Amino acid sequence: MPIITSIKVQEKNKKRCNLFVDGEFYTGISLESALKYRLKNGMELSQSELAEIVLESNKVEALSISINYVTKALKTKKQVKEYLLGKGYSNEVVWYCVDKLKEYKYIDDSEYAKRYIESVSKNQGKRLTEYKLMMKGVKKEDISSAYESCDVSYKESAFAVAEKHIKNKERTNENLSKTYRYLIGRGFSYEEANFAISKLKEDD
Repeated sequence: MPIITSIKVQEKNKKRCNLFVDGEFYTGISLESALKYRLKNGMELSQSELAEIVLESNKVEALSISINYVTKALKTKKQVKEYLLGKGYSNEVVWYCVDKLKEYKYIDDSEYAKRYIESVSKNQGKRLTEYKLMMKGVKKEDISSAYESCDVSYKESAFAVAEKHIKNKERTNENLSKTYRYLIGRGFSYEEANFAISKLKEDD
């Protein structure tokens, strides 16, 4: 069976160590995992035991990295998965982290959607907001749930955006038409855009 011939703490990261098996470098693992499994020189381990230790180490490391990632700013489940896969972790490790983060309430796509809606509702319409949320991996049911707890008036938002867009411009039919198309491009509905343009005309 494979024999551990050396365990050296990494110079640049004291929380990790290099594991040497049969005289050759095998892998880097967390110091926590080395202590947990009581690894030492001369210890014999099967390939399956080594694989289990490496998997455990990767889970510990990936979870620490992912917690740091989500505490900087709220992230969706999809964003966390893509982040960890980009770091080279296996699907098994990634799903372990995602499940743990959900368990600890670090990931909540419905809450993410709610905060996102509240932060952008004054600048873009529902259609564009839903599209961007789905691109971030948020499911339609989570978006719907978020809207139920949000107090958003897209008609008023459309008017505010329209006012800003046409500011310092003459309210000619051509400019109003351009503003209307701008609102549609920002994800507002035809009804909301019509409301905003009508109100601009009334205020003129």
